[in-house]
Amino acid sequence: MAVSSLTLNYDALLSSTLFNYRKKFEDNISTANAFFYKLKAGGGYKTLSSIGERMAMPLMYELGSADSYSGYDQLDVTPMEGITTAFFDWRQASIPISISGREEKINKGEEQIVNLLEGKVKQAELGIQEFFNKKLLQGNGGSTITTAYTSSRNGSVFLDPLALQVAYDPTTSTVVGNINQATYSWWQNKTKNSTASTYAAWKKELIQLRNNCSKGGGGVPDLYLSDQGVYELYNAALAASHQNPSYQSADIPFENVAFFGKPWTWDEFVPDVQGGSVTQSTSSGTLWMLNTKYWGVKVEASTNFSTGPFIKPENQDAKTAQILWMGGVGVSNRRKQGVMGGIDTTLTS
Repeated sequence: MAVSSLTLNYDALLSSTLFNYRKKFEDNISTANAFFYKLKAGGGYKTLSSIGERMAMPLMYELGSADSYSGYDQLDVTPMEGITTAFFDWRQASIPISISGREEKINKGEEQIVNLLEGKVKQAELGIQEFFNKKLLQGNGGSTITTAYTSSRNGSVFLDPLALQVAYDPTTSTVVGNINQATYSWWQNKTKNSTASTYAAWKKELIQLRNNCSKGGGGVPDLYLSDQGVYELYNAALAASHQNPSYQSADIPFENVAFFGKPWTWDEFVPDVQGGSVTQSTSSGTLWMLNTKYWGVKVEASTNFSTGPFIKPENQDAKTAQILWMGGVGVSNRRKQGVMGGIDTTLTS
């Protein structure tokens, strides 16, 4: 009986310790990914106690029809249209935490258990950070950056990648959020193919794309995300015009410089959108201009990095708990998003 009680207490301590890490997992996803961070900081990361078949993102594609009138003029009572919904499939991910029988016997005290789990959790943290970041930016990898990651183990798919939701070619017959972008021009993001051969010409392209993303009300891009080469090119262009390239915006915990007062940062997993490949090119850099006001991450509340019980299989001297996540990422206004490809990062003046 004593041995059984010890085992029960041990498993309970494992589970409760992992439960305390739940919030930490959520926080670490956002601090490893600038896009997720901006969404969470702006209230765009939401947990839902009740979800439908798919993640719904209400969107508006027309403004109300206003008009003037005088005295006894008849007023327009035509019902307003122009509101619909984009739908994104719910996606799931898991991270295992395993403890062998040997590790369990060596670490029987409460302090030893906590220390053991800290190492296990850190390993899981790094793994899930890279998984979310890489799959969101690179999709299924290789030359399929606009296709959601598909597991080779079980065939399941993950989040719709950024290269799909803010497409380099938004005019192709492609379904995004259950809406075909070729059919509806209001569902097409802005895009720009860079042809600049000087810093000045490239800055002009940047301003033009930003202005295009700003049209129609609803604000301006508040996050600029590029590959490393493009980020370094922008720093060099600032230095060449005697601007301070070391400026950092205080509202984002990533190395960044400012573009029109908003943070510009880089990520090692940003792909080459022009070449359609995860391999970054010095002649084909990538920059996304994102208005995070129109993005959302919705998560099923009971599966927001929740931990299941430690289970021991019949044929193994080990026990494993799964940390589970279920949610979706979607955009509600693609017209306010932009992407630039084909950037020559070897410019010198």
